[in-house]
Amino acid sequence: MERRKFVLGVGALAAGGAAAVGSGAFTSVSAERRINIAVADDSEAYLALDSTDERAYTTNGELALSFNNSEEGALGLNPNSRTAFTDLFEIKNQGEDPVYVGVGLTEEDVYKSPGDVNDPHLLDYENLSGFVYAEESGSGPGLSFNGGNGNMGIDSGGRVDVTFSDNGSADPATNPRILTAGESIKVDLSLIVDGNSLGSGGGSKITVAAADPTSDRAKDGNGT
Repeated sequence: MERRKFVLGVGALAAGGAAAVGSGAFTSVSAERRINIAVADDSEAYLALDSTDERAYTTNGELALSFNNSEEGALGLNPNSRTAFTDLFEIKNQGEDPVYVGVGLTEEDVYKSPGDVNDPHLLDYENLSGFVYAEESGSGPGLSFNGGNGNMGIDSGGRVDVTFSDNGSADPATNPRILTAGESIKVDLSLIVDGNSLGSGGGSKITVAAADPTSDRAKDGNGT
């Protein structure tokens, strides 16, 4: 208790001294501090992405998917078809806290910059649609951004937000979409071709995202 009184006394003395010589206001401050940062391959990052199928591979440290050929002579998907690929790649939480994960495959699922038609993070071929396949039921969505027991979105600044509806859970023990430290989940995709060719378009990216399920903005659909 005596130490607390002493600290408060010193604060009062400093305030009094400042008042005696001026307001102490300043226009700007610049200070350099140390920061240690490393960039790792997808398989070694905090949110690890690792191939578990021949359709997935790593190039320049980044996971990539390919459905346009095979060593056995296949050149692509069947026309007017739906093709499922199970256990394509694995998402692993190599951080220290639980994360809610999702994979975006439609324009409604992921953020897209206005006018950004050359590099969208979604499958946007004219005659091709894709969704995350739920292997246990044979249908989707499995890990989509919107659906199941959570909703995930990426705002214009790149921040990932998660909200849970009344029937959702932010508890890792009851929500399989939440990976605790060291846990992983495998991703399945279903691709639907409507026609005899892919048509125009050609967005060649999907978005994998994860967010803290216990943050203030991630507790329920009302933001409380």
